[in-house]
Amino acid sequence: MLERSIKNLCRQIYDEESIKRVTQNYFRFLATVQDDIIQKRLLEELIKGYVALEKRVDNLLKNTLPQTVADEIKDEGKYRPRPFDCTILFTDIAGFTKMAERLPGEVLLELLNRLFGEMDDVLAELKGTKIKTIGDSYMAVFGAPVEYEDHAVMAVRAGLSLVQLVNAFNMRNNEDIQMRIGIHTGRVMAGVVGKERMQFDIFGDNVNIASRFESSGEVGKVNVSQSTYMRTQNLFLFEERGEIPLKNKGYMKAYFVLKEL
Repeated sequence: MLERSIKNLCRQIYDEESIKRVTQNYFRFLATVQDDIIQKRLLEELIKGYVALEKRVDNLLKNTLPQTVADEIKDEGKYRPRPFDCTILFTDIAGFTKMAERLPGEVLLELLNRLFGEMDDVLAELKGTKIKTIGDSYMAVFGAPVEYEDHAVMAVRAGLSLVQLVNAFNMRNNEDIQMRIGIHTGRVMAGVVGKERMQFDIFGDNVNIASRFESSGEVGKVNVSQSTYMRTQNLFLFEERGEIPLKNKGYMKAYFVLKEL
């Protein structure tokens, strides 16, 4: 009886159109709530995707460029060219052409990859920055893009470490890789070149001189210029070579590094 009275009262208060309108509004409200939840979920997924993409871009930049250079490009959109007082190191494998003739291509590349990977580790430990490899040549710089005072000392120390590394590498792999190492200290300009494949690089005549000290050296030895010698003479034992001819550079004083004192 009471239930019937309540129903009759509801019918008096709400006609059928009112009930239909209330029902429609209720379902619209539910749809709006669902849309908000979906939009929130989509926004969260979009943010997660953006963060993951940004991390991948950061990792790519830092794997391609020195971290300080990558950070500047990310923050400012470019890396401003600037001068550095630094020390440049070049290495080259003697007899690489014969080595390439003897080994299958994939074996040669795998061997170089492992050797250069170990060289990367040595350079990183001694505050060096790898610039690039060209075939069997390896180029690095000390004192750029992060400046520090003892870059010449660190470069010479790295040169001696690379000699030891190559000897150990040969023993482990039953190879006879012979490497020349040349080092020179001087002022260069540094910057990032390229658009799609950006690369941090250094430029100037002192880079060419460093390359000449590598090519005028001897296998298994570290050949340094007088400018490098002057900054490191109290920490290493040297063998003076006198003035040697450098291609397109005339004669310059050179020294072999014998050991660290």
